[in-house]
Parts: sequence; C-alpha cells; structure tokens
Amino acid sequence: MAEVLPQERRSALLVPVPAEGLVDGFRQRHLAATVARRLPPHVTVLFPFAPVEDLDAALIEQLRSHFSSCTSFTAELTRVGRFDAHVWLAPEPHAQFVALLTATFARFPGFPPYGNAFAEAVPHVTIAEVGANATVEHLEELAEQELGPLLPFGFAVGHVGLFEELSDGTWRQADSFELG
Repeated sequence: MAEVLPQERRSALLVPVPAEGLVDGFRQRHLAATVARRLPPHVTVLFPFAPVEDLDAALIEQLRSHFSSCTSFTAELTRVGRFDAHVWLAPEPHAQFVALLTATFARFPGFPPYGNAFAEAVPHVTIAEVGANATVEHLEELAEQELGPLLPFGFAVGHVGLFEELSDGTWRQADSFELG
C-alpha cells in the first residue's frame, strides 16, 4: 500500500458488524483490498468524515453527544444485494439504519455520505467487489449460495466506531461512541 500523507488521512463513522465468522472467508476471496486495509465488516454511517488531523477533543465530544442521543437497537443481516460493482448484505431494520445515517449527516452536514457520489446512501455490509475474474452477477450468485443459507444473522447496534486511516493505508478504530 502507498503511504498516505498526514493531511490526506481520512476518517469514517462505521457500525462494526461482528460477522467475521460469517463473512471473513468470502471477504478475503472477493474483497481482499478492504480486508488488507483492516476494515472490519461494517455499515457505513458517514464516509468520508473529517480529515484525521481535524479530529480534536471538541469534535470527539460532539460525536459522543450526538450518538448518545441515538437509540441502540437489534439488527439482522437478512439478504444478499448488489450495486454495479459490489455485493453486500442488507441490514434490517432498514428504517433504523437510515435514521442513524440521516441524523448523523444532519448533525455533521459538512461531510455528505460518500462525498455526495450517490443520490441516496443505502445501508449495507459490503462483502465483494467486482474484479478481473468475476461479474457482479456471478459474485451475487456465489454469495447467495455460500452466505444465503446462513442468514439471517443477528447482532446488536450499540455503538458507532470512529475509524481513521493510518499512514500505511490501513485503518484502525480510534474511538467508539455508545448509542443511547
């Protein structure tokens, strides 16, 4: 991985999903670059968030206050879905994930989801990316065969992690904010 200059290091707000046992083998085969960067299975709340160099005590306290006002909930990964170049697992209840994403963007409007690259942020857990050897349809079919029978997969949404990009291009969880 190429070195990331200090002023270019990014951060992200993510709901870690403890589904390593469910998806790690699949992700290692079909999402190797993300796994190599040490990003766990997750639902993105806001990415990109503030540059790492801007993550000061005041911003951390704003995050802590914001997330403490959001309600924790139980969730499930329920089905396989796809975008043009990615295959993912759908987290439910969809409306609660959308509410968390929407409230967080409303609180931090300077950081639009995915940099405004998409008309709508769809909550998901990415498990595969199209490469030279497979189409998105083929990857979706593989995911249905391998992971579909293991769904639904339940988990608790009790916190949001602040992840930061390191100078070597890998990521680490820098902080965690409990939901109310």
